[in-house]
Amino acid sequence: MTRRYIVVYQMGKVASTSIVSTLNELQDISAVQCHFLGEKALAAIVPTITGANVPLYFFKHQLGQFIENIRITRRVNLIRAKLFGDERLVVISLARNPVEWARSGVVQDVEGYLPSFKSLCKTKSLPCQTDAEIVTNGLKCVLDESCSLLEKAGGIDAYLAEVENDPAVFKDTIFEDNPGTTRLLRLFLRPANWFEKHFETALGIYIKDMKEDRGVWTTTSPNADYVIVRYEEMPNSLVQWLNKNHVCEIADFKRENISGAKQFSKEVADVFSSVSGDKLSKLYSYTKYSKTFYYGSEQPV
Repeated sequence: MTRRYIVVYQMGKVASTSIVSTLNELQDISAVQCHFLGEKALAAIVPTITGANVPLYFFKHQLGQFIENIRITRRVNLIRAKLFGDERLVVISLARNPVEWARSGVVQDVEGYLPSFKSLCKTKSLPCQTDAEIVTNGLKCVLDESCSLLEKAGGIDAYLAEVENDPAVFKDTIFEDNPGTTRLLRLFLRPANWFEKHFETALGIYIKDMKEDRGVWTTTSPNADYVIVRYEEMPNSLVQWLNKNHVCEIADFKRENISGAKQFSKEVADVFSSVSGDKLSKLYSYTKYSKTFYYGSEQPV
């Protein structure tokens, strides 16, 4: 039986840990996960690790990912160049409702964001007697300010295309000379262009050229298979694709690393369920990402 090297290549917070853990129990499969792949992405991540203003929490987290992703990139390159025996590459990626993704992302790393929330609450004279208050009020402030900034830019896609790298856009805002708040802004925006910046750039596989069938995007090459599914249809859509394409036979995936069970998950969920979260949801409804993956009014049929 052909050995498969399965890379769950995604932007995070899409059950990748569960997928990899389940697949690694099967014979003739080696599964890994990563958020950035390829030389361009690896080079771009270096300043976010080495910068003097990078919090220790994120430095430790990203350093481990960086080293592992170098190993993954090399093996992917070897397989695609047919220099790794007859091993076949399988790349799995997932899209997710962008606002739900952002909520899960904040919960996942809330420990790292807490110092920024504390500083912001003090600067803005917001209630900060407990950590729960700090998370609630700090997050709401950053989310509201982010939406205001994006609205002024003409929307999320316009911001990313025209003003993202212009420091003048942050003048007299909570993002000016503030790595903590700008990190959160980048988190909120990550789904909007992740597939263009990472998946398409690293693999040379373009979503517009993939075959789409009811919310599952696929393409293949002589020694590799590529599939994108929506998180909301997991596990059924991915299980069906794996079985149909003879990658492996499974019935379900393990449940691991669930954000709802983590510290401050309720406080974060309440903020994203409020008017503040509605603003971000409305902004996302006009994006190319939402139209491509059916997170606007349309649904896959």
